[in-house]
Amino acid sequence: MSTQSGIKASSELIDLANGSQSAALVITLSQDSTQLVVDESFESPSNTQINCVLDALKDHFSAEFPEPKFAIISPNASHEGYFVSFIPDLAPIRQKMLFASTKNTLLQQLGTKFSKKNTVEFSELRELDHEEFGRAVLEPDQSSTLTAKERDLQTLDSLQNLTLSHSSASAYKRELPSMDTQKETSLFFKIELDLDCLLRSDLYSKLVVMNIDTDAETLSLSAEVSGVTVNNLVDAISLSVAEGLQSSPAYVLYGYEQGKLAFIYACPSGCKVKSRIMYAANKQGLLSHLKNDYLPDQEIVETMEVGDFDEIDTLALEKKDVTDTPVTGDSRMKFSKPRGPRRR
Repeated sequence: MSTQSGIKASSELIDLANGSQSAALVITLSQDSTQLVVDESFESPSNTQINCVLDALKDHFSAEFPEPKFAIISPNASHEGYFVSFIPDLAPIRQKMLFASTKNTLLQQLGTKFSKKNTVEFSELRELDHEEFGRAVLEPDQSSTLTAKERDLQTLDSLQNLTLSHSSASAYKRELPSMDTQKETSLFFKIELDLDCLLRSDLYSKLVVMNIDTDAETLSLSAEVSGVTVNNLVDAISLSVAEGLQSSPAYVLYGYEQGKLAFIYACPSGCKVKSRIMYAANKQGLLSHLKNDYLPDQEIVETMEVGDFDEIDTLALEKKDVTDTPVTGDSRMKFSKPRGPRRR
């Protein structure tokens, strides 16, 4: 089965989830963040009443707060059970993205075990109270009660369609679903001060390379180069990218004409899947912030998505001005003489 987030459930987890007789099963990430595994530190209560199960989950989640978790609740043999996605607002951004982008994959691996009405998403411990939980599973439309962060996390489900491939350069040129999703306008990382100031200035003939600093949870300025022409754009980017970031995705802004900018999202070969997820999830939000809050008297006219930097289409950035070009006799349009049918 294709797991486009790069993380899948272990076979032990799937077997246990499909055959377990316990009242609850808690799911977490493995230590190397490559698999979803059973959280062995959780002890399922002997009392299978739903309020007792919820209390046990709440105590366990509280002890490890704000770590995201999944849980499967099986109140009795006649009920299909509940799938709980618990992703706190205070969880590290990287973990939030990994869990949000892996949920659909896990549900697919579990098959048709859970209906939509029995799949719930929480971000606060109080939502595991019996009354809160009851309202969540009984209300057919929960969208009106979701917090802004929860709605943002829901949009990350579309990352299941992330189809960047190492197999061919053309795969990197295909648009991601996030490029056309109007809801994905949230930026999950703060913009550092130096970059913030630069984005409020005139970027004509300037090259700006931006990367996500996962430790500081910021969007940082990696390189700034002035006097860049369209002809040397690719070389300028390649030379400016730090050695440690050559296999990392990057956002690039380039002022190719006065008041006109190009936004380039590059995902070089060798990028880790988790990095692709983070950059893809923030791309549309960054574009929205740039257009609404930054770049005074400037407009992002060209938006490109490439693999390696040498795939950048510089022809799209060349100035096309034909008004001042004199039309000489030699440069006028010529018509070919019509030819008759071919001889057999």
